[in-house]
Formats: sequence, structure tokens, C-alpha cells
Amino acid sequence: MDWVAFGAQWLHVLLGIIWFGNSLVVAAILIPSLNPLPILMQREVGARYGERATRLFDVVVPSLIILGVVRGTLLGPIKDVGAVFGTSYGVTWLVAFVAAIVTFLWGRIVINGALQRMNAAPVNADGTATVQLESETARVKLVVVLELVGFMVIFTSMILMGFDR
Repeated sequence: MDWVAFGAQWLHVLLGIIWFGNSLVVAAILIPSLNPLPILMQREVGARYGERATRLFDVVVPSLIILGVVRGTLLGPIKDVGAVFGTSYGVTWLVAFVAAIVTFLWGRIVINGALQRMNAAPVNADGTATVQLESETARVKLVVVLELVGFMVIFTSMILMGFDR
């Protein structure tokens, strides 16, 4: 058994579970759990969660992507550019690679931007939520759920690559 390849694959899968699992939990459990709470509490929880998640995924996702490159190239079947564009494995690997980068950037730019706008939205003088705060909170929920599209592309690519070896 190639223990280096095993270790790289094991860590790659673990990091993928952390990243994709987080997105599923947020969309399926956290957001629905927060919806009945007052909007100001939703903002507080969302802000805290977003800060912690950003710190974690700024390490997890680049490590995951680097391991994916290593698994596909140095420890995998892609030995030259021709293998990327000339084999079904290579094309699927490239789709997964691009989707991972786009999904990561979606989180860093779109989701974090939405969180910042939500956190900056004003509150009424009586402490209730403004229309702007309600709108920005709804936007955060939408862009977080839309991130799942990227994960579906990545996940499907991973399954396809398993059949293509």
C-alpha cells in the first residue's frame, strides 16, 4: 500500500467533509433554526458563526485544494497537461478544481460581503430591525444556500473520478 497516497487521500476526504458538511449543516439546520428568532439575534449568531467559519475555512479549503492537486497529479494519473484535457479523469478533475476555487471565492467574497453588509445594517431607535437589516439578513441566507450548487458540482466530480480510474 502507498501510505503517502493513503494519507493524502484520507486528509483530503476529511477536509472535504468538514467544508461540505458545514455548508449542509448551515443550510439544513442552522438557518431554519435561526429563522423564528428575532432578527437581531439572527444577526448576532450569524456574525459570530461567520467570523469563526472564515478563520477555519481560510486554512481548510486551501489545504483541501492543494491536496486535490497533489492527489490528481503527483500521486495520481495526471502526469502532463495532455492528461488533463485528453482523459475523462483529467477533465473531471479540472471541473472539480475550478468548482472548488469558485466555491471558495463565493464564500470569501459573496458570503462574507453579505455578512458584512448585514452587520453594518442599522437598527431602529427602539432596538427593532430596520427593513435594510431584514433584507440583508435574507440575502445572507440566500447566498449561503446557493453555495450548495458549487458543492454539488464538486461532489459529483469526486464520484465520477472514482469510476474513472
